[in-house]
Amino acid sequence: MPDLEPWQSLVLGVGGLLGTIATAVATFFLWRVTLVLARETTRMAEASGQPHVVVTFSPNRWSSRHFDLLIDNTGNATAYDIKVNFKPPLQNGEARTTDAKIPFEAVSVLKPGHGLRSYLSDYAPLKGKSFEVTISWLRSQSDKKREENSYNLSMADHDGVSWLGNEPAVDMTRHLKSMEKSLIQIAQGREHLKVDIYSALDRSYKKRMIARERRRWKRSQDQRQQAETQQVMTEISDADSAP
Repeated sequence: MPDLEPWQSLVLGVGGLLGTIATAVATFFLWRVTLVLARETTRMAEASGQPHVVVTFSPNRWSSRHFDLLIDNTGNATAYDIKVNFKPPLQNGEARTTDAKIPFEAVSVLKPGHGLRSYLSDYAPLKGKSFEVTISWLRSQSDKKREENSYNLSMADHDGVSWLGNEPAVDMTRHLKSMEKSLIQIAQGREHLKVDIYSALDRSYKKRMIARERRRWKRSQDQRQQAETQQVMTEISDADSAP
């Protein structure tokens, strides 16, 4: 290889140096992108694998003017040692004693996608109220840091809501209860059933009616045949007596 001029060697050296610097810069930015991607992947995995607990009101399936209290874990991990606080505090309704404990103030464990439901109150004590709900839980029993979810829960969400009939399961249950009550009254002799029975006497009566109709039909056929025969004989007699 012929000797290069000094300026040619300088150009080649500078070009190699610039290439090395460009490779180093590209490697650095690739490392930064990989690091950010790894952090975001870890964050998304943690976000998608954590519990999320909510408490809501829902109309009771048996009566639209009564409400149930529901607590659900809508997250993707189990929640432990759940604490629920309402401001102002909830009050028991007409079907619960005044000193009864408000349900779900403390729940030991709740699996993802699962929930608990309990009757709370009729609509009157809840009407027009808005509650500040604070829920906290642990991601595991060994954790010391509690996760928290706070929001406002307003009964105005249920204003103007109407129902068109009941759930099919509720209607079926009510029909079964009505049937059970009727059967109990029948068993106790307080009510009686009117039953139409097709007995041997009924079959005998039907046979007699069929036989009677058959005889009547045969009699009418015989009378018609006799009338036709008589008519033929009369025509023959008239033909013989004609001049």
